Amino acid sequence: MSVAWITLVGVLGALIGSFGNVVVHRWPLGLSVVRPRSRCPRCERTLGPLDLVPIVSWLVLRARCRSCGAPISARYPLVEGAMALGFVVLAIAYPVERAGLSVVPLLVLFAMLLMAALIDFDTYLLPDALTLPALAIALLGAFVYDPALGLPTPREALFGAAVAAGVLVLINRIGALVLRRFADTGERLWPLSLDTVNVAALAGALGGLLAALVAGALQTVASAALRRPLRLHEGALYALWVAALIAVAAGAGRLWGVGPIEALGGSVAGAGAFALLGAIWWWVADWRGGAGSQQVVTDATTKPEDDDGEPVAMGFGDVKLAGVLGAMLGWEAFLVALLYAVVLGAVVGVTARALGGSRFVPFGPFLVIGAFLALASADALLAWYLGLLGL
Repeated sequence: MSVAWITLVGVLGALIGSFGNVVVHRWPLGLSVVRPRSRCPRCERTLGPLDLVPIVSWLVLRARCRSCGAPISARYPLVEGAMALGFVVLAIAYPVERAGLSVVPLLVLFAMLLMAALIDFDTYLLPDALTLPALAIALLGAFVYDPALGLPTPREALFGAAVAAGVLVLINRIGALVLRRFADTGERLWPLSLDTVNVAALAGALGGLLAALVAGALQTVASAALRRPLRLHEGALYALWVAALIAVAAGAGRLWGVGPIEALGGSVAGAGAFALLGAIWWWVADWRGGAGSQQVVTDATTKPEDDDGEPVAMGFGDVKLAGVLGAMLGWEAFLVALLYAVVLGAVVGVTARALGGSRFVPFGPFLVIGAFLALASADALLAWYLGLLGL
């Protein structure tokens, strides 16, 4: 392994981390990440090249502006160092001599996911302009991965994205339904909406993935033709969903050739597929309409709130982020990542609450941490678990 290559990757990571600081600060405020040039927030002096050398400038300047002496947050070098460290670890884990170009999509994804996680930490928002391009990179990256590395094939990446998004969107819908005390949702979007997700989930529970995709497509076409959503009461639909899964698990699915694993997997993957398609549809629609996908946040203490009376059980940004991670890892490793995220999030949330902190904990950062822990350990953990089962 070339020391020069590792050094180059580390320096590149630090430089991207410096740009990442700009993105994390400016994006939630609705500001351009390109112009104006970086400046001191107190004296507004434009920073020169010597002020912007990652990590080094902060140390040399002793964490103060060279003009007015205003303190410079330690977060800047920490983000630059974290980005550099992540790049170096990935370059070592996937050496270019063996992995070839396989490491490139992983480096890009690490950079985008770290920025998204930091924005979520600050604002409780995951911007579509990071998560949806990252989804495309994760899916396209599967075409350049070396099969010997254990990374997903294109088909596995696509299925992984659908399953991962499906797990979280079903948590989103069922959780919101419980918080509403089983009242119907007020959302009435068309042609692609959460109603499409719900229909796909129910059809998948009865007939597997193909049934979910066909039902979701028909619901979308019908909603477009009617210019309103074709829908069922959400509480009634998920009651039918549970009944369908129980019936198939009890053996009724044998009558039409569907087993319980096929039903559950098809329901989850179908729901996730339409959740991601809907996210892309509305992002493009907003962009074409000039509204943009970006939500402006002016208060760093913003907390997740109900959207038009819709209680939040799992943010939809987390659903899109899950799609990225499922494509990057495959569905099995994503479940390991989700386990890590839940445990880490629970520990941090309980600790923060005990110390008098906020009861709100953004889930995105823990998903990202869990994903890279799973990238390193999922194969070994799954092998150990299957060994316990004697498989």
